[in-house]
Amino acid sequence: MKNKIRIAMAGVGNCASNLVQGIEYYKKNVNSSAGLLYRFAGGYDVTDIEVVAAFDIANNKVGKDLSEAIKAKPNCTRNVAEVPETGVIVQKGPVLDGWGPHMEKAVKVSGAPECDAGAVLDLSRPDIMVIALPTGSKEACYYYIGQALKRGISVVNGIPVLASHDETVARLAVKNKCAIIGDDFKSQIGGTVLHNALLRLLDARGIKINGSHHVNYAGNADFLNLYTRGEEKHKSKARGIKAGVSQDVDLSVNITYLENQGDNKTCRVWIEGENFSGCPVTVESKLTVVDSANASGVLVDAARCLMVAKRKGIYGRLEAVSAYFCKSPYKQIPEDEARKAVVKFLNG
Repeated sequence: MKNKIRIAMAGVGNCASNLVQGIEYYKKNVNSSAGLLYRFAGGYDVTDIEVVAAFDIANNKVGKDLSEAIKAKPNCTRNVAEVPETGVIVQKGPVLDGWGPHMEKAVKVSGAPECDAGAVLDLSRPDIMVIALPTGSKEACYYYIGQALKRGISVVNGIPVLASHDETVARLAVKNKCAIIGDDFKSQIGGTVLHNALLRLLDARGIKINGSHHVNYAGNADFLNLYTRGEEKHKSKARGIKAGVSQDVDLSVNITYLENQGDNKTCRVWIEGENFSGCPVTVESKLTVVDSANASGVLVDAARCLMVAKRKGIYGRLEAVSAYFCKSPYKQIPEDEARKAVVKFLNG
């Protein structure tokens, strides 16, 4: 039987929904590599990924089969494939700081007892833990990372908690022969990637950059949460936007929740500068995407990198891989250099 990449999801929001649906999409479209850096990489097809455990706190997700839970509100991502019953029941994890009163209208906390996450992981035997919790869930993030790393389960941290920067976390990964990619997903093609590319282009062409701003808006639960708890996300985006730019850019980043936008995210970028003889240059750009698909496009390759690392005996932080897939890696590496490292890593 062909090897699978077994994943545990901490958080069953739009990211989990798009990932699970997307795997079904590629099963039905066996010759398609649209939207993928690689259809087959590191010895794995994208459809070799399967979710074997899932944790959430919402009353309309806990206790449900994953195929049903991914469609439960406030999830609102686009329906790209029908998912058959998985046999994976969403478990109630610890609430900790993963919920706040600002989420009351969107998420009702389940009254079910909290599970023993470690026991669930022991039973389901995932290779990888994916952290897809709400921004600001530092305690919950560390809880799931700790449960995973202690069991030799590698981690992808998709939220702006700088866990991979923590030496204790890095040492725990090495001790238990697993790896960590983090922190905070850099969208497959999102505002951070676009803005960074434009700034690096202007920088490389000798343009003096006088200032820039960046506004993101969407109507999903992530943006509802970010509207109140977005400080760390702002910092993370700013780090990703400025990565590899030699000039000290006067940058302002903001996030807005517009409830009628659903999982459609729009980013508007504005850059002001000067070219030869001080003449003005202005760049304005707009990008609209399905927000959760941006995370899935990164996650499927990050997961395969972790499996390759395990096979090669590479443990701890995956620095170049993190720099390509995350906004706030332990070490920022220029985009082109990081991409070459990922391609080499995946394909040997």
